Amino acid sequence: MKPLSGLATASVGAASLVFAWLALTVQPDFAHAGSAVPGFALDWGLVPLAAPFYALLGALTIAVAIWNGPEGRYGWGIAGFAAAMGAVLMARSVAAFMLAWELMALASVVLVAAHSELRAVRRAAFSYLIISQAGALGILGALCILAANAGGTSFAVIAKAAPHLPGAWRSAALGLALFGFGSKAGLFPLHFWLPRAHPVAPPNGSAMLSGAMLKVAVFGLILVFFSLAAPAGTTWAIVVIAVGAVSALGGILYAAVDSDFKRLLAYSSIEHTGIICVAIGAAVLFAKSSAALSAAALTAALFHAVNHSLFKGTLFLAAGRVANVAGTVDLDRLGGLAASMPWTSAAVFVGMLGIVALPPLNGFTSEWLLLRTLASGMDVADPAARAAAGTAVLALALTGGIAAACFAKVYGLAFLGRPRQPPMIAQRETFGWQAAGTGILAAGCVAFGVAPLLAVSPLSRITAVLVGSPDGALRDFGVPATLGAVPLIAVLPILCAVAALLLMRARRTRYAPTWVCGSTPTAQTQYTATAFSKPLRRIFAFVLFPEHEKRIEIGSSPWLPSRIAYRTSTAYVFDDVMRWASVRILMMSRRGRSVQSGHLRLYLAYAAAVLVLIVVVAR
Repeated sequence: MKPLSGLATASVGAASLVFAWLALTVQPDFAHAGSAVPGFALDWGLVPLAAPFYALLGALTIAVAIWNGPEGRYGWGIAGFAAAMGAVLMARSVAAFMLAWELMALASVVLVAAHSELRAVRRAAFSYLIISQAGALGILGALCILAANAGGTSFAVIAKAAPHLPGAWRSAALGLALFGFGSKAGLFPLHFWLPRAHPVAPPNGSAMLSGAMLKVAVFGLILVFFSLAAPAGTTWAIVVIAVGAVSALGGILYAAVDSDFKRLLAYSSIEHTGIICVAIGAAVLFAKSSAALSAAALTAALFHAVNHSLFKGTLFLAAGRVANVAGTVDLDRLGGLAASMPWTSAAVFVGMLGIVALPPLNGFTSEWLLLRTLASGMDVADPAARAAAGTAVLALALTGGIAAACFAKVYGLAFLGRPRQPPMIAQRETFGWQAAGTGILAAGCVAFGVAPLLAVSPLSRITAVLVGSPDGALRDFGVPATLGAVPLIAVLPILCAVAALLLMRARRTRYAPTWVCGSTPTAQTQYTATAFSKPLRRIFAFVLFPEHEKRIEIGSSPWLPSRIAYRTSTAYVFDDVMRWASVRILMMSRRGRSVQSGHLRLYLAYAAAVLVLIVVVAR
C-alpha cells in the first residue's frame, strides 16, 4: 500500500500542474451540480488566478512524493490534503468553496495530529482546529453577505454585482474575509496555532502546510479583494498593509530568538505571509492612482507566494532530514552537520539564501520587485498612499535585516562549527530519495532567482486582468528590463567568491586550534543559538518580554563556582491574550448551558419564538 500512496501523491501533483496550464490558457468550467435547496449549487471551474497556486501545489506535492520515497510516509494523507487544496482553487460557488475548504481543514488536522499519542500534539491539533473553524465561520459570513447582495451564490454573479455593494456591507465582508483567510494564513494576531502545529507535524506535512495551505488562504484573500468584493478602497488597503507589516516584523522577531529549527521556520512563514499581505495591500492601495503600480504589487505578491513555497518547502524537508538523522532539531544541540550531511547542508544553504532575499536566489527577485513598487508608490498624489508605502518600506527593510541575522544563526551554528554531541551521526550522508526531493525545490529557488521572467511574464498577464491594467503596463513600468538584468547581478557574488578563493589559495594558511585563554576548547564552548540571539532579545525587549534565570552553585571557593545554569524564555503576549479570550468564551458557554433544561416543551417554545422573529424580520 505504501508505494501506491506515493504514486497517488505524485499523481495529484502532476494533475495540479496540468490544472495550472489549463487555468492559464483554457479556463474551463468543469461542472455545475444544482440543488433543490437554494444557494447550495456546486460550481467548479478554473480561473487564471488559480494558475500560480496550482503550479506551486503541484511542484511541492511532487517533491514531497519523491522525498517520501518507497516508504510513502503519510502518503495517503498528503495526497488527500493536496487534492482538497486543489478543490478549493477550483470552487466557483459559495457552497463548493466551503465544502472544499472544510475538507482541506479536516485533512490538515489529520496531518498535524499524526502523532496523537503525544499530549503536545493533541493540544496543537486542538488549537489549530478551533482557529480553523472560527476562520471558516468568518469566510462563510463574508460569502453570505456577498451572495445576498448579488442574488446568487455563483462567484461569477457575485463578482458582477460587487461594484454595487453598499459601503457598510462591503466593509463587513472584507473584515470577515480578512479574519477568516488571515487566520488560516497565520497573520497576527491569529497566528498562535502555527508555531504549535508545525513542530509536531511530520516534516512532509509541515512542508505542505507552510508551502501550500498558507498560499490557498492568500488565494482567498486576493479573490475577495480583487473580484468578489472589489473595489476595496484605500482604508482597507492600509489595514491590510498594517496587518502584513506587523505579521512580518513579529514573525521574524520570534523566529530570531527561537532555538527550535522547525518552530523557527513556522515563525518565518508568518513573516513571509505578512510580506505577501503587504504586497496585496499595496496593490489595492495603488488601484485608483496607477494601474501599473497596482499590477506590479500584485505580481510581487503572487511571485513571492511561489518563491516562499519553494524555499520554505526546501527548508522544512531538510529539517525533517536533520531530525531523522541527528534525532533533534534543537539548534543548541546541533553543530557540524555540513561535514556529515553535505546534500542536506547544500539544500539548506540555497534555501536560506532565498529566504533572506540575497541574489541570485528567488527571494531577492520577488522582494526587490515589491520594494521597487513601494518606493515608486511614494510619488503618487494621495498622501495616505505615500505614507503607507513609506512605512511599509521601512518595515520590510527592518524585517530583512533581522531575517539575515536569524538564518546566519541557523546555518552557522547547526551546520558549521563542531558537533556538540559526537558522534551525533555515525556515517556520511549519501544521495537518496530525501536529498532528491529537497534538491528539486532548491533547484527551483535557483531557477526563479537567475531567470525570474519565467514566472513574472505569465503572472503579469494574470494581474493585468485582476486590476484592469492595460496589456504591457508592467513593461512600461520597466519590470521586465530590470528583472532581466538579474542574471548579470548574479554573476557578481560568483566572481567575488572566485576571487576570494584565488586569494586564499595564493596565501599559505596555517590551521591551529582557537586560542581560549590557555584552556582546551571543546564543542561546548561554541556559541549557542540562545547566546547568539541575546542582543536581539535585549534590543526588542519591549516587544518580546524575555524572562531569564541564572543559578550559580558555589564550590570550594566563591571564585570557582561548581555549576552555572542559565535559562531564558520569551513571553508570547499574543498567546496569553488568546488564552484569556478562550477562558472567557468557555465561561460564557457554561453560563449558556442554563437554556438546556432537557424539557421538550421549552425547546418547542424556543422554536416558536425564533419562527416569530423570522416572520417579523422578513416583513
